Amino acid sequence: MNPYVIRFVSFARKSGKTSLASQIVAKLKSRGYIVGVIKHSYDEIDVADKDSYVYSNAGADVVVVSAPSKGAVFYSKWVDDLSHIVRYLTTPIVVVEGFRDSSMGDSVAIVNKAEEIGSIKSLKNLIAVVASEELADALRGKHEFKVFTKSDVDELANLVEDKAISYIESQTPKLNCGYCGFESCRTFAKAFAMGKTGWCPVKLDVKLIVNDRNVPLNPFVKNALRSTIEGFISSLKGVEDNRRRIVIEINLD
Repeated sequence: MNPYVIRFVSFARKSGKTSLASQIVAKLKSRGYIVGVIKHSYDEIDVADKDSYVYSNAGADVVVVSAPSKGAVFYSKWVDDLSHIVRYLTTPIVVVEGFRDSSMGDSVAIVNKAEEIGSIKSLKNLIAVVASEELADALRGKHEFKVFTKSDVDELANLVEDKAISYIESQTPKLNCGYCGFESCRTFAKAFAMGKTGWCPVKLDVKLIVNDRNVPLNPFVKNALRSTIEGFISSLKGVEDNRRRIVIEINLD
């Protein structure tokens, strides 16, 4: 299932994006959600004085730096595009700082000056604007997006939470069939966003082919097969965490 992506953007530097986005991350985490973060930088990432740079400069394609509490991964070949970067994350919710021109996910704009209001219409999938009390009053009731001030963190977090669950729910059949073990698809979506369950068993694409004949599988068997295979693969070394497709072939001749 694709993650819910929410972008925090502005029209000037030092606008408060990091402060606001980090507060939303903290709120979502306190509610039990699994959250990843992508920060866009217009400057180069400075690793020139670090040992990791020595290996990158030597031609290594990937350099992993591991410490007791944290780790970092450096790729020598990189595409500065949000849709490319999101593939490296496995979290159901992704908070992004920057990438103003991207059309991926929803966006929240931080507006600090009246002259920036005209630029709002250029943003893709805008769901909210965060502004000063004066600017907020001028915007309320005139647009489809929600308007908040920087003190309305709880209300903004509620909006992001609702949008995230709705987006994940939209990727389910919305049948409320109960095969996943939850009473509704929305309840499943919330549990998925908290890392408490795997993919929707009805939407899960698992195929069994015996002697070139496709054998139909019910959602329970699909989910059981996926869980078993994922368990085995996770115990193997050198297998990518970001797995999109797995093929197992057994010849009995």
